[in-house]
Amino acid sequence: MKRPFFRPLAFLSAAAIAFVFVSCGDGSGTDGDTATTTKDSTDKTNDSVEVKQYAQVPSPGEMFTFMKMVGTQNAKPDVLNPTDNQKKYESKKAQGLNFGIYSADLLYCSTFGLGPQALKYFATVKQMGDKLQVATSISEKDQERIKNNIGNSDSLAAISNDLYYSSFANLEKNERGADLSLMLAGGWTESLFLMTGLVKDFDKDNQAVIRIAEQKYSLDNLIEYMTVHESNDDVSAVLKQMTELKALFDQIQDPAANNGGMNSKSGKRVLGGKPKLTVTKELFEQIRTKITEIRNSHIGLQ
Repeated sequence: MKRPFFRPLAFLSAAAIAFVFVSCGDGSGTDGDTATTTKDSTDKTNDSVEVKQYAQVPSPGEMFTFMKMVGTQNAKPDVLNPTDNQKKYESKKAQGLNFGIYSADLLYCSTFGLGPQALKYFATVKQMGDKLQVATSISEKDQERIKNNIGNSDSLAAISNDLYYSSFANLEKNERGADLSLMLAGGWTESLFLMTGLVKDFDKDNQAVIRIAEQKYSLDNLIEYMTVHESNDDVSAVLKQMTELKALFDQIQDPAANNGGMNSKSGKRVLGGKPKLTVTKELFEQIRTKITEIRNSHIGLQ
């Protein structure tokens, strides 16, 4: 079995996600560098006990949970990819991308307490998973849990994250790197599209704006993973779009690139001492426009 190259930062319950934020930073935008690689000495498979190294990219659930934590509450279901669209997704490219998109939409509904919509997106994700032949962990018992927890956003988010993780794990286990690339690209793109839509009044010091700027790191990691599978024509086409978006994110200046994460006053390297990224309103709007363009191209596929 090939050693996996990539894993999203986490697919966790709401409580575990909160722990991640406490461990990795307080959401102040001072350290949100998701590009750091880590080693997990406990991650073993039946045929390998090697220590594996993974690039970090946040899951949609993590991104939405952060937005909720910093007080963003203006979530609306009408911005999501309509569930009826799933009937038209017949190509492998459309199925892979929109499986990721609908998974992100499900997590959006679950995180922000859009219970009735969450039920619809659970069903759609299951249908898309069947099209893509991705086994998920959602059983009839789980679906009953979903109905019983329709008013509990934390429980819905936990169940949704479990579904997202099991889908990822299935593709990884079966070494379906091209399909996984498309799923991750679709989910990441939809997440960023929805995050930018939650920002109504731009302020460069707004925690949500800073977190969006920090996605330049996760985009780098996503591109790195997709490049491994760019021999696939579908992946190559989406990779081109991601690279165009990267050109905008690269215009965001990274203060840490100049001082190596040093504290500007003491000159000492400190944990969480990385200066926050700053994005201008003009550049933020360019990023928002570009991500909307890419996302709309994905949901319009046949």
